[in-house]
Amino acid sequence: MDALSDILKATRWTASTYFSSAGEGPWCMQVLYRPQGVFHAVLKGRCYLRQSGNPEAIVLEEGDVISFPTGADHKISDTPQGLKLATENVIRLEGDDEVMVFKHGAVSFSQRELNEHASGATQWLSGTMSYDTSIHHPLLKELPCLIHVGEEDKEARQLMQSVISVLVSESRADTPGSTLAIDRMTEVLFLQLLRCYVQQLTQPAGYFAALSDPHIGVVLNLVHSEDDGTLTVESLCSAAAMSRTKFNARFTQLVGETPKAYLTNTRLLRAKTMLQHSQKSIRGIAEAAGYSSDSSFSKAVKKHFGMTPGELRAAVQ
Repeated sequence: MDALSDILKATRWTASTYFSSAGEGPWCMQVLYRPQGVFHAVLKGRCYLRQSGNPEAIVLEEGDVISFPTGADHKISDTPQGLKLATENVIRLEGDDEVMVFKHGAVSFSQRELNEHASGATQWLSGTMSYDTSIHHPLLKELPCLIHVGEEDKEARQLMQSVISVLVSESRADTPGSTLAIDRMTEVLFLQLLRCYVQQLTQPAGYFAALSDPHIGVVLNLVHSEDDGTLTVESLCSAAAMSRTKFNARFTQLVGETPKAYLTNTRLLRAKTMLQHSQKSIRGIAEAAGYSSDSSFSKAVKKHFGMTPGELRAAVQ
């Protein structure tokens, strides 16, 4: 498994999609801050978005996608002047109590259905991304505050429109399995947003640069594919085709921690996932993480997560 896929799996990324439409203005919708991500894709018309604390409004044209991977308090309106409207009426979002939406004017919000014949001048879909914020990982620390895919990002925009068209079709079809299909396609859409962000970087740095680095990227994929706990720093140096000194320096510069620490943390994070979401024995999980005894594994897990393996497993039962 490649590094990015394994990280998203280990941090328990999930997503949900909601559909919105608004008639002729004036109208305004405000999404309050949530600790995880949110994004919007304009299906029809044009609207304006302003993030709290930023005086500049962003114009969103049909086909644009914008995301706040770490959450943000923001408003969406039909005009720049509409962003100043007071939002008073609460829209209740079924199935996601963390999302607080307020509105002014003719704004409708639905978890699943977008009427094919809706007469709204503007239509868009909104998505929420949820992940385990208790996990400390370099990728989560370096998530951008904002990703905007506009007309200038032609290739990425085209790929996203393919995903969005499936989302809309599934929402209208209401066939068996459509709810699961919508959520999975929303996760794919967010993955495309992350890829676009990496491509937009003129001078990649940090963990996102590490993923695409010809030497460190190979090592990260190797670490996240391990299933027997046999990797060593020496074997990682060999895979990177670098001397130990240069490898340690380059890895630490990009990833933010030493190769040994990253290897240990990745194994323990994978062990936590297995403890909580599999029936595999604690001893088997310990061996897969490279620990020769249950006691050494238990001490490492307790130090890293503040709970014993047994307590981690019981926490989700």
